[in-house]
Amino acid sequence: MEKLEIICLDSDILIDFLRGDPLTTEKINQLEEGFEITTTTINLFKLYYSAYKSKKADKNVKAVDELTTRFKALKFTNKSSDITGKILAELEKIGELIDFRDVMVAGIILETNIMLYTRNTEHFKRIKGINLYQTL
Repeated sequence: MEKLEIICLDSDILIDFLRGDPLTTEKINQLEEGFEITTTTINLFKLYYSAYKSKKADKNVKAVDELTTRFKALKFTNKSSDITGKILAELEKIGELIDFRDVMVAGIILETNIMLYTRNTEHFKRIKGINLYQTL
């Protein structure tokens, strides 16, 4: 069996998917045909945090729980911590800060050397070496 390329879904994509956005759902279904779909524990944290803050917390938390059974979550490791610290320090030096949670996601992406599917390309493009999935 041929090994699939791995792609990581960022929280913005996952939020649209959870909301049932038809274009996002169709795109993820297409991606599943050629990629192993993952996310990160950082993105799951962001989803759970939003779910617990929402007016429909029980329903939304359950939806995130179900999502965790569909996609593997890549963990934040010692190596991704090192990468993240370096990225954040470099961005700070040049005054190009982005949300620290996004930098943590980038650390995982760079450690695992996979693609990130996000619409937040403006921020992630500031990070050297990150491989962003380009939609057509």
